[in-house]
Amino acid sequence: MSRRFLGAALVLLTGGLVVGGCNDSKPPRLLPPLISQPLSQPAPQNFQDSVYDAADRMVDELGDRWPPHTPILPITFVNLDDLDNTSALGRLLARQMASRFTQKGYSLVEVTLRKDLVIRKGSGQFILSQDLERISAEHRAKAVLVGNYTVAKNRVYVSAQLIRLHDKSALASQDFSLPLDSNVRHLLGMPH
Repeated sequence: MSRRFLGAALVLLTGGLVVGGCNDSKPPRLLPPLISQPLSQPAPQNFQDSVYDAADRMVDELGDRWPPHTPILPITFVNLDDLDNTSALGRLLARQMASRFTQKGYSLVEVTLRKDLVIRKGSGQFILSQDLERISAEHRAKAVLVGNYTVAKNRVYVSAQLIRLHDKSALASQDFSLPLDSNVRHLLGMPH
């Protein structure tokens, strides 16, 4: 199609809508946009916004059940398929979740996230590592912020929980997912 013909067609189409709108009492029908995103490619999602949104929902879920001045110990998130290992993704998830809790007024304990600060497998359930009780006592933490992630074909599924230490009960939890884009693949140590 030539530019001149396309321009004339747009003028006629636009003019027809305007004229039709004047003669008809119904509002003109809106046409869908000419350019759309394919359904097979989800809209880009900001990594930090996803983590912060999950933390915000956890804070809302807590309500008045957890005093903000009571210390929380953030723990590196682990790979659900290998609970003894983590990645840069697991460390970043814990840091960003802790950062958002801090921004919301909660007291988080800053410690170097070593290997003994992970959740380990035991009896088919998650249990705290042996050193966690000692480390939390040293820092006077009363709860831990823990999480895990699972890598799927196109997404990484994340689960986060705030667990009260004295009775191991979950006070708040959230599940969310991240697109498995090149940045997330890099954080996981996967080939691009």
